[in-house]
Amino acid sequence: MKKNINTKKNKRTIWLVIFFILGVVLFIHAIYTAGIKNIIDSIVKFSLTHFLILLVLSLLNFYLYSLRWEIIVGSIHKEKKLPSMIFFWNRLAAYAMSYITPSAQLGGEPLRVILTIDEGIPKNKAVSSTIIDKAFESSVLILFISFGTLTAAFDSNIGMTGKPFLILISLILIFIVFWFYYTSFKNIGFLSSLFKIFKISKIKKLKNFENKLNIFEKEMNQFYHENAKEMWKLILISIITISFLLVEHFIVAYFMGVKLTFLQVFLASTVPYIAYFLPLPGGIGVLESGHATMFMLLGVNINAIAFVFIIRLRDFVLVALGLGRIWYKGLKILKKN
Repeated sequence: MKKNINTKKNKRTIWLVIFFILGVVLFIHAIYTAGIKNIIDSIVKFSLTHFLILLVLSLLNFYLYSLRWEIIVGSIHKEKKLPSMIFFWNRLAAYAMSYITPSAQLGGEPLRVILTIDEGIPKNKAVSSTIIDKAFESSVLILFISFGTLTAAFDSNIGMTGKPFLILISLILIFIVFWFYYTSFKNIGFLSSLFKIFKISKIKKLKNFENKLNIFEKEMNQFYHENAKEMWKLILISIITISFLLVEHFIVAYFMGVKLTFLQVFLASTVPYIAYFLPLPGGIGVLESGHATMFMLLGVNINAIAFVFIIRLRDFVLVALGLGRIWYKGLKILKKN
C-alpha cells in the first residue's frame, strides 16, 4: 500500500517538474524574443503613478472577492458574524499560496479552510463555504475563457485549421459549467454524477470516498436551494470581479501608449488565462507566451512581455501582502496550539 502511494507521489512530482521546466523554458524564450532592453524600457516608461492606480483598482476588486466569500459564510453559518477585513486578509493569504504553488489555482483553498476554522467557524462549514466560493470563481472564469476562445475561433486572424479546435474547447468548457450547476440544483451532485457516468463507484477502494462525497455535495446543493436571493448577489459579484480582467488589460495597455479595442481587450484577457489551469506557479512562461501570441495574432503593436511583467509586479505586491498574513496568522495559530 505504502509502495503504491509513494509511486503515485513520485509520478506526480515528475510531472510537476516537467511542467515547471517547460514553463521556465517558455519564460526564458519569451524574454529572449522580446529583448531584455526593450522590456526594461517599457516597464520604466510605465510610471509609478500608473502602477499605483492599477494596484488600488486591484485591491478594490479583491475586496469583492472576499465579500462574495463573506456572504457565503454568513449564509451557511448565521451564528457568528466575522469582520469583513478578516475575509479580505485570509482571501489574500490564500491567493498568495495558490500563486506560488504549482496547484492550478487550488493551493490556497486548504489554507482558507484552516484560517476559517481558526476564526471559530465549524470545519464542515469552513470546507463547504470555501468550495462553494471557489466554484463560483472557477465557473465564471471558465465561461469567460470559453467565450473568449469562441470569439477567437471566428476572428479573421485565426487560421481555418485552428477554428474547429477552439470551438470544441469552448463548447466543452460551457458544458462543464452547465452540468455543474444543473446537477447542483437538481440535487444530483456534480462529482457524484461523474462517478455514476464513468462507473467509478464500482472501484471498491473509492466506495468510502463516494459516500463522504455524497454527504458533502448534499450540503452544497442545500446552499443553492436555500439561498436563492443571495445567489443573484454572488453571480453579480462574480461577473464584476472577472470583468476586471478587461479593465486591467485595457488600462495597462493604455498607460503603455496602446489603445485596445473591446475585441482586442476581450481576447487578450481571456484566452491566455488558460495558463492558470496548468500546474505552474502563476502560469509562468505560458501566460507570457500566450499574451505574446495573442497580441501578435491581433496585430497589436505592444511589448507583450513587458505588459505581463507589469501585471506580475502587481501580483507580487498582492502575494507579498498575502505572505505577510500567512506569517502573522501562522505564528498566532502556533502560539494558540
